[in-house]
Amino acid sequence: MHLLRFPLAAIVLLLGFAFSATTAQAQLSVTKEEHTVTARLNGEILTVLYFGSDAKKPYFYPLVGPDAFTLLEKQLVTDEPGVPGRKVLVASTNPRVQNQSDDAPDLQFGDVATITGDTTGEWLQIADSDSAIARGDVAPLAATVTRQIRKDPPQVTDQLSPDYYDHSHHKGIWVAVDEVNGIGFWNEKGTIATQRVEVLETTGDPVRIRVVNHWLDAEMKPLLIERTLYYLFANRMLGVETTLEARADVTFGDTKEGMFAIRLPNSMRELVSQGPVLNADGLQGTTKIWGKVGRWVDYNGMLGGQTFGVTIMDHPRNPWASRYHVRNYGLFAINPFGDAAYTQHTDSPRRARVPVLKQGESLTFRYALWVHGGSTSTQQIESIYARFVKEL
Repeated sequence: MHLLRFPLAAIVLLLGFAFSATTAQAQLSVTKEEHTVTARLNGEILTVLYFGSDAKKPYFYPLVGPDAFTLLEKQLVTDEPGVPGRKVLVASTNPRVQNQSDDAPDLQFGDVATITGDTTGEWLQIADSDSAIARGDVAPLAATVTRQIRKDPPQVTDQLSPDYYDHSHHKGIWVAVDEVNGIGFWNEKGTIATQRVEVLETTGDPVRIRVVNHWLDAEMKPLLIERTLYYLFANRMLGVETTLEARADVTFGDTKEGMFAIRLPNSMRELVSQGPVLNADGLQGTTKIWGKVGRWVDYNGMLGGQTFGVTIMDHPRNPWASRYHVRNYGLFAINPFGDAAYTQHTDSPRRARVPVLKQGESLTFRYALWVHGGSTSTQQIESIYARFVKEL
């Protein structure tokens, strides 16, 4: 990670100007359909919130980094496992396809298609077909920082294989916790059912999405009411302000499985790409950072021959500092409900603050996630962090 040799105040001023100049030209728009809310940046997919009835919890999928179609243009068509090449993820529940013959593929949300020819126009040619798909309905895998969701993955046991697929409950970006009155919502042993989704702004910087979810008990009655406000920024930051209200007396177990998380693609895993994974206190590597608290952690890895990074940030106004659940196999999360689970009781002064909520009581937590290109300095991350703290 390149550190600039200038006074910090000058760096922040220059970066603030650069970010404002960039985002001033960016057009962020949001559209809602029956089971999705889609955010597009300058007409291209940024992310999609999926809350279909078939999901055990709502999640954002995909999340796309900068210069996606520029990177796609440089790729070659390939079937090599783990190489994004000219593959794109269908990121619309109603993808627009120009049908020029009977061989038009039946593409669904989450499918992968291969693109040939020019990638700069409104329509992208689908390989081995006379059909084309709308540019605004796909995400190039060469810049998608969420692992592809595979319903029937190959049975590969080698963790270094690009086809390795574990923890099927790790879907995109999500909010969930295990051990809520013994129910494992993180592991999808319980259901988080979406009740209401409201787009508060259809354009702007940020735009906001309000979501109400019910965390259901064994009798399918609400145990927790989750009210989450999502902030989407033109600089590719996703902020989350989540309030959990108890509908009955609720005990949160001391668990490492929570709360705001992303699953990165196989090629970005520290296990394969070697990072770097850094935190705000200067530690490097998932082994050293796992279970620690801090302002932010930044996880870098390779995609399509380029480095991308994802930063997760903790808010200073949260009830207490959260610990980072960051793994070399691509899981990256921040969690307020684990203490001894991370420290094996060697550093557990906060244990008494892991809450038991009485009926009607609530807790609110604020986090953010930022996706960026690889040539990012700690000063840039601190600038993004400062905006997160100001806006949420």
